[in-house]
Amino acid sequence: MDWQSIQAYIVQYGYVAVTVGTLFDHSGLTMFVVVGAAYARVNPEFMLWGVMVAGMLGSFVSDMALFAIGRWRAEWLDRIVRSDKNKARLQLLGEGMARYAFPLLVFGRWVPWFGRFVPAAAGLRRVSARRAFLFTFLGASINAAVQSMIGYYAAASVESFQEYSLWIVGVALVISFPVSWLFAKRFDAAVEARLKKALTARAGE
Repeated sequence: MDWQSIQAYIVQYGYVAVTVGTLFDHSGLTMFVVVGAAYARVNPEFMLWGVMVAGMLGSFVSDMALFAIGRWRAEWLDRIVRSDKNKARLQLLGEGMARYAFPLLVFGRWVPWFGRFVPAAAGLRRVSARRAFLFTFLGASINAAVQSMIGYYAAASVESFQEYSLWIVGVALVISFPVSWLFAKRFDAAVEARLKKALTARAGE
């Protein structure tokens, strides 16, 4: 969706458009928040703080919905996973979420596409609902505030963003693919090392 269309939705539906648009936006750059903030700069009746609250609400509801889906499927996933390697992956994922739940849930959303699955992973590995609620709320608030400020102060109007929108999305994708690949590679390397250690321990017995 181009940024002019996003502005048209915001003009017509106001803060509701920002909330709903952010709810379904998994790109890392929450465009409805950025465009909404840019629009707030040229329309004094459209408040910047309203954009922040609407963006935070959309992001937070999305995170908690993904967390709930992950929690709902946690036992099912544990039952169907049979191979040693996949069991090691789940164990490592659980340990990682237990240890790094705070930075992952707060800042993981900045990684395009991949980061939006962090709340689901937290649910699958049974991070407590209280911690998930607190960390996702904090992350959604920071995200909405930062991206609102970007939109408000970096654009005199949406048109100034429109010229560079493809470049912005392209750069985000260029960054996200190697980051995701590196993360997946290191994760599997850790799994392989764990399996090798387990086999060595069994051989020693």
